[in-house]
Amino acid sequence: MKLMKSVLFLVAFMAFTLGSSAQTVEDKKAIKETALNYIEGYFHNDVERMEKALHPELVKRSVIKTKEGMEFVINLGATYMIMRTASNNNRHAANPEGPIESVVEIYDVVGNAATVKVSTNQYSFIDYLHVAKYKDEWKIINVLWTDVPKEE
Repeated sequence: MKLMKSVLFLVAFMAFTLGSSAQTVEDKKAIKETALNYIEGYFHNDVERMEKALHPELVKRSVIKTKEGMEFVINLGATYMIMRTASNNNRHAANPEGPIESVVEIYDVVGNAATVKVSTNQYSFIDYLHVAKYKDEWKIINVLWTDVPKEE
């Protein structure tokens, strides 16, 4: 009887563990797709991909330093990002005609929240994304971006 209880417990534990890890793998794929829709949608002027990636209440921020040395925080929203995607001419891209190679690093996923870093071979900035599962879809809610310092 004791052996049977142990076997049942082990089977139940394994079933629960396998089910939860499968969801995590599925979620990580969806999170990566969201990040790629964001960065590659921007590069390719694909408004549909950008809209799919963003929560309507997105806030995108960066600390900017003027030529005079004054620092301030710039705030952008989803509407601005969609408009910029539509009009993007890749003037800041390393090779506007070349392919984009994106790197998506998922740092953490807990429940309905994830932290992600996105970079590419085309742009000299990185984005740190906060992605949330909203109405069964992963959407970017916050972005903090910064320029990558040039090597001297």
